[in-house]
Parts: sequence; C-alpha cells; structure tokens
Amino acid sequence: MEKQLDLIGIGECLAEFSNIGNDQYQIGYSGDVLNALAAAGRLGLSTGLISAIGDDPFTAGLCEILDAEHIDLSHAPILEGKPNGIYFISLDAMGIPSFHFLRKNSAAREMFTCQPLDSLIEYVRSARALLFSSIPLAVIEEREKLFELLRAVKGETILAFDLNIRRVLWNDIGELIGLLDLLAPLLDVLFITNQDDTILFGSRSGAEALADYARRGFRQIVLRRGGLPTLVSSDGENFEVPVPHVTNIIDTTGAGDAFDAGYIAAMLRHHPSYECAAMGNATASASLGSRGGRAIGLTIDLVEKHYRPLVKWGTFHVPARR
Repeated sequence: MEKQLDLIGIGECLAEFSNIGNDQYQIGYSGDVLNALAAAGRLGLSTGLISAIGDDPFTAGLCEILDAEHIDLSHAPILEGKPNGIYFISLDAMGIPSFHFLRKNSAAREMFTCQPLDSLIEYVRSARALLFSSIPLAVIEEREKLFELLRAVKGETILAFDLNIRRVLWNDIGELIGLLDLLAPLLDVLFITNQDDTILFGSRSGAEALADYARRGFRQIVLRRGGLPTLVSSDGENFEVPVPHVTNIIDTTGAGDAFDAGYIAAMLRHHPSYECAAMGNATASASLGSRGGRAIGLTIDLVEKHYRPLVKWGTFHVPARR
C-alpha cells in the first residue's frame, strides 16, 4: 500500500492545566500522543491520530490545536456527550513535573469501539510508522482490538511502543508485564525509562534491563536515563548514546515524547540506531526550553544544534524519504 502519512499515534489528548505560580494555571492541550505527533510535525513528518475526542467546553480548543499541528483527524471522531480527559501539571524547583489526572469515562476510552477495526487497520497500513504507549493499553475498551490491529499491520508499518507508565492506571502491574510478553514479537522498537523499568521490575542496572527485555523478545530496546547516556540494544549489539548538556531548562514535560518523535523521524530517514538515539536525545533536549508538553519552541535548526556534537558527521536537515 502507498504510504500517505509518516507517523500515526494512538492515544488520548487531554486538556492541560499548568501551574504558573501564585495558584494560577495556564490552560493548554497535551497528552503523550499529541506531544509526540506535534514534535514529529516540527521535524517534517506528516502525522495522524487514532483516538476519540470528547464533546465538552474543551473540544473547540483541542480541535484548534490539533488542526494547527496539522494532525490528520479522520480517525478521531468527536463523541457526543462524552468528556475529554484533563490533567494538572506542577513543577518542582528542578523543573520536574508531577501530574494529576481526571480521565474517568473520557471519550478516548471508546476509540476502538466507536469506529470499525477494518478501517483503523487500513489507516495504519497507510502510514510508515505507528506509535502508542501503555496509556491506551490501560484505558481503552476492548483492548484485544488493538492487538488485532498490531498483528494485521506487522511487517508493513514500523511499530513503536513507549512504556510511559502511569502507575495509577494499573491495579496490578503484573498485568502490564504480561502484556509486554504479548507485545514483544510484534514491535520494532521499545522505548523505556529507568523509572518505568523500576516500576515493573525494581532496582537493577541498565545492562540487566536491556538483557531482560531482549530475552523477552524485543529486538530494539531504547532505555532513557534522564541526563545519563541513553542505552540501546539493537539486534544483539548494546551501546551508549550521550545526552546533550542543557542549562536553560524551563519544563521537562513531554521530553520523552519528543525523544520518540526524534528517534522515529531518524528511523524513517534510514539512519542507523545510534544516530536515531542521538536524534531522540537532541529532540528531547531541544524541547526543554518551552513550557508545556508540545515542544512549541522546537525547530529542526535547534535540534540540529544539539544533534551535531553527538554525531560528528552527516546532517538530519533533510526531508523524510518515502
């Protein structure tokens, strides 16, 4: 099938309230999938969304943002009478965010029940890559339809999964561990953080984590560790990729989502995995200078500024090749 889009994301978009001090909040729109698709768009990728959008006072603003980010919404219907999810962000003195979510009964839970599965499969087949996280795994109704989709498109579309664990969404973390074993043979790349890994398996070294995920059947594993070098295991080869030093950090919200966008953008340009991780690190670093999760200040030139010291040859400043 001819590819119409570079990247499709599956997930929930939310109204975002950021604490800007003095008990005041700034409203925006975010969510891991929206953050990643927005960053991917700033890197030159065409994007689309599988979701369901609520019908409430936040709908107009959310749809305006999605339209401004040039995200295709042909498979993200508005569900009458359903709310959008909401979350609140507070930052500590180091700019590290904490979150509080209100998403019970949100429209996005019905994204796989309100539209035909065959249509969703064909939509994903029209894209070069698909990104999703454990959040839709936790919240969607009829989860098995997502697995049916993944099995149907495997080998035709790059499948990328970011653990991005929200502990409150899982009554039994063992359920998520079991889902990982089902996902392993389907995925092309797994994104995790050391915090995610600790939630699942307790304290262990990065090398131990990579070895365990490889044993479970994941072929390409990317372990982000904040300011420490990113660890990558790709087809049995393990290596470290340095992280740019950033001094002007305004907000770390969405940095991991920006990383995913950079990594996938480099994959679609046929860069080797080391350069993909370097591009992920550079994109995440470039996202830290703006408030909110959508990396509104991110540009290719800024990403290149962070990328060049990590990879001292070549350039990223080219369009995605189809």
